Amino acid sequence: MSKRELIVAVLLGVFFLVGFIGHSLPATLPWMLSMTPYTLLACGLIAFFPVFLERKPGVLLWALLVYVITFILEALGTATGKIFGPYTYGRTLGPMLFDVPLVIAFNWLMIILGALSLAQLILRRRLPVAVAAAVLAAGFDYLLEPTAIRLDYWTWQAAGIPLQNYLAWFLIALAAALFFVYLKLSVKTRLPLAYFLIQLVFFAALRIFPPPL
Repeated sequence: MSKRELIVAVLLGVFFLVGFIGHSLPATLPWMLSMTPYTLLACGLIAFFPVFLERKPGVLLWALLVYVITFILEALGTATGKIFGPYTYGRTLGPMLFDVPLVIAFNWLMIILGALSLAQLILRRRLPVAVAAAVLAAGFDYLLEPTAIRLDYWTWQAAGIPLQNYLAWFLIALAAALFFVYLKLSVKTRLPLAYFLIQLVFFAALRIFPPPL
């Protein structure tokens, strides 16, 4: 990671630390919730910007397809309940299309890309990288779920969180990761990886110390 990217990563970490504190205080929690979609969009764009600057058409096309496909799957999922299980989105994640927040697919793109970057840092063979990235993405969702429900990101209509949800996200992330590694795509920047870890720590902290609702 370059010095510039390290500075950006530290600033993102500080920003999410402030966000965690804001989520922990009753006086500031409503403001934090109202800012959630714009925070995710802005921070995600900052983390993705170095990828854009690398000017790799294959990576950019892959990113666009991941966004579009995950959004379509989310729309089908909310409409039918057949993909992830029966659920509906709340208002916290902002503007929607087909009952799906526009920011959600972008955040999942960044999670998958960050998980891929981490897996490629540890492993070398393509299939293990793809499987590890999918496990990391599904694990991120597992960590996120209780906080997401508490903050009205989304609500499950069944009792509890269906295992189908985690299986679906594993398979979706695995498909995206397989295309990435077998097309021999790569990114030099470590900022998506840093952003993945920052979000992981943020939601882990909120799971340990739930917001005062």
